[in-house]
Amino acid sequence: MIADISALVKGVRQLLGLTQAQFAREFGVTCSAVKHWENDRRRPQPVLLQRLLEMATSLEQGSFRHLTKHEARAFKQRWDAVNAAEIQELATTPVAQKFRQLEALLASARQLGWTDLTAEDGEVWERWARLRRIFYV
Repeated sequence: MIADISALVKGVRQLLGLTQAQFAREFGVTCSAVKHWENDRRRPQPVLLQRLLEMATSLEQGSFRHLTKHEARAFKQRWDAVNAAEIQELATTPVAQKFRQLEALLASARQLGWTDLTAEDGEVWERWARLRRIFYV
């Protein structure tokens, strides 16, 4: 498990020379989410965390600093394609399947290292339980 996610987020953002708002736009999240990550109030979703780790590794190896204009455009196109695919999948996936996926994710939460549940996380679990009762009735 990553020891300091807040330092990872802030470090990657600063190495890229982005403000929190710019970083949020590039990641497809709100500026508030980035602030929460950097202040260690919340954690990024596993997919976003994986992207951050990949970016940090690339930055440490120097490959991000030496991208040509063509490479940067290609990277941006790949990034946009992945985000578009995620949006398309969310739009076309039936609600029942989304619930099954969420249920599987929450059932695996402890294995993923999500053991320090805060009061906010508790509220999410309660809402999830209510949704399950409503949906599966």
